[in-house]
Amino acid sequence: MPIHLCLLLLTLLGLPAAPPAGPGLTERNFQSLFDKYGLRGSLLLYDAQTGKYVAYNPQRSRQAFIPASTFKIPNTLIGLETGALRDTAEVCKWDGVRRSFPQWNQDMTFARALRVSCVPCYQQLARRVGVAGYRQQLRRLGYPGMQVTAATLDTFWLGGPSRLTSFEQIGFLRRLQAEQLPVALRHQRAVKQLLVLQKTPAYTFCGKTGWRFRSARNRDIGWFVGWLTRADGRTVFFALNAETQPDHVADERFQTGRRAIVEQALAALGWRP
Repeated sequence: MPIHLCLLLLTLLGLPAAPPAGPGLTERNFQSLFDKYGLRGSLLLYDAQTGKYVAYNPQRSRQAFIPASTFKIPNTLIGLETGALRDTAEVCKWDGVRRSFPQWNQDMTFARALRVSCVPCYQQLARRVGVAGYRQQLRRLGYPGMQVTAATLDTFWLGGPSRLTSFEQIGFLRRLQAEQLPVALRHQRAVKQLLVLQKTPAYTFCGKTGWRFRSARNRDIGWFVGWLTRADGRTVFFALNAETQPDHVADERFQTGRRAIVEQALAALGWRP
């Protein structure tokens, strides 16, 4: 069976696609882009038109990492599906605790909470969903690698053993973008709308960052995942995973570099008009 048909079957079954080998994946060297921002990492791209991957450092793309705030994508869907979240306009009340990110220290809608990656808001949501709710919905969504217990209910996506790969990130995003997840269509569309970062006559660019603060190896680890859909209908998915140099604190280059690397790689490949 051709590789793109195998991947499609896995997608429809809600299973993570196995990393392809051979002609299904082409390696490209984007090290200069990572060097430019002082990062080490990987970039995985999937062209939905051809059913093929382009990868920089595919070995790392096969490694599993904590999802961090990229989990806000399925987390929002789960909140909506379980009724723990009425809609994305629902207001999350600030608990009065001042945190290091000033934008978190205020009441905000869950739509804004996703965009500013407000961890406390989603921890409140997690406590509403509960362990049983997560386990049921994660199986239903086919979102792999999450370990949810009573002790880790509001932190399991931020630390601990929960892990997924770049291939698995893209497998999930493909089903969301195609509105093929086994959840209400209106919920998928609501979440997709929240992920729009840029919309032009030529393309729509959607994505979500994630940031694992100070890993066990004393490095910050970051994600940027999403997709770009051109006006001609062609869609390219991406999953960037990167880390700071040893003992380097995440700075502005880490903050902006993840998205910049993806945008520059898409342009270099001729996928971004």
